[in-house]
Amino acid sequence: MSNPNLIIQDVQSLEIESPLVSLFELEYDSSVTLRFHPGLDSTVRVTNVLNNVVTLNSSQDITAGVGLTFTGVSATGSTVTVNQSTTGGNPNINTVIVSTAADIKVGMVVTGPGISSTDFSPIVFDGNTYYALPMELSDLSISTDGVQNRPVLTIANVESVLRSSSAFQNADDGGTGGVVNFTLDRLVGKRVTKRQTLQKYLSMDPTAISTKAVIEFPKRSYIIDLIKQKTAELVMFELANPFDLQGIKLPGRQVIGKYCPWAYQGLTYSTPLGACSWTKNSRVVIEGAGVARNYYPFFTELDEPIIWKYLIHNSYSVYSILSGKLHSGNAGTSYAKSALVALTLDGGNSYTYWRSETASNTTVPSPTNSAWQSVRLYEPYVAGSTYSTHATDPMRSDYVIYPVSNASSKNDVTFNILDDTTIYRVTRTNDSQTPVANSSYWTRGDICGKVLSSCKIRYQFQSMTGADHLTIPVVELDTKHALPFGGFPGSRKI
Repeated sequence: MSNPNLIIQDVQSLEIESPLVSLFELEYDSSVTLRFHPGLDSTVRVTNVLNNVVTLNSSQDITAGVGLTFTGVSATGSTVTVNQSTTGGNPNINTVIVSTAADIKVGMVVTGPGISSTDFSPIVFDGNTYYALPMELSDLSISTDGVQNRPVLTIANVESVLRSSSAFQNADDGGTGGVVNFTLDRLVGKRVTKRQTLQKYLSMDPTAISTKAVIEFPKRSYIIDLIKQKTAELVMFELANPFDLQGIKLPGRQVIGKYCPWAYQGLTYSTPLGACSWTKNSRVVIEGAGVARNYYPFFTELDEPIIWKYLIHNSYSVYSILSGKLHSGNAGTSYAKSALVALTLDGGNSYTYWRSETASNTTVPSPTNSAWQSVRLYEPYVAGSTYSTHATDPMRSDYVIYPVSNASSKNDVTFNILDDTTIYRVTRTNDSQTPVANSSYWTRGDICGKVLSSCKIRYQFQSMTGADHLTIPVVELDTKHALPFGGFPGSRKI
């Protein structure tokens, strides 16, 4: 049984000797939760324990043979102290090797020779790491009747702090960067949860189920509803209570602006999450001339089609482009609607890929030209092959389709798509890491943008004649098909 009385005993005492700590969780999407704390924290804490290797929340310069003290709180609220000596030097990294780590727990405070604190260290709580970010949540109040208050979340107007090019740590806790293509506008509709505990409970062992996530004050959740003010220095978001929606009675699902509330492909999960019935492998069966064919349309979160590489490249000479699909880079050549082209960069073997959005298109593809849509290319994943990240644009990193059968090489033309096949994008160059969910080497490439256009390009998909991995999503949508599950208000009105 858990013990919820510890924090009650604290608040009922004459004086609380431990400071109050506020932590924030931002549910960015179904796979990424960003965690922040708004203040400064100089405490060095344990973030992970593996065998006799202890990971800390900041880099240290510790020599061998040094005695360190690890201090925490037990399940009963009493102080626990563990003394251990280092058995190896660990200059300027955030791990330390000790003789035995049997009694060392995540969250414990570390002190001793060589331990140097900083004023921006991450905070560890409930097994998660929260990173320092200047922010303020104001106008908080609770009312049992009338209109609920709408708190204001203020953060610095620096979009780059969460982008993939930033050193800011995200929910992976594995040293990777932030969110690809992040903009502050994309926070609208996201859920923010405020958690509060006392500083001493940060060092409680989170692996014990009886104490995990219990020693804290009640959580408070809000939805980022709109941008209230935006200046050169800061951005103020107005928050809404999740149940503060006109005409909606609880229990019931949330309807927030233009955003879909369902988990992508959630109905196909072993434990269903919502009503999104899009298949795991994106299979669409279309009958024509008495023959049923399987098509597999894949798209990025930005609604960019992801197609088989050798619909543009020559599979016998992977660095060459098929005849008629190399754009000259100059205006004049006419391309039909839905035509695929490659645009060479600097005259070398580096390309960007595009689909013509208009008929008789004589313009040059570019990110600012609405007559062209960016396209991403995938190859089958083959163990032992190298898959590389792009130096400046993560969206141009290698994409793979996995799992598939009968693929002996990256340019294989006869592989088969399976029931659980999907698209992954590499996030760290490698030749041995199998694509899986929640990997530090791969991320989902096929993912829904959770807006109406993302839903329409899937459920109203149309293709050229090629089926299976020859699928090419065309520009025109089959609008006679309504969105089947009501993911958006009024979505059945095409």
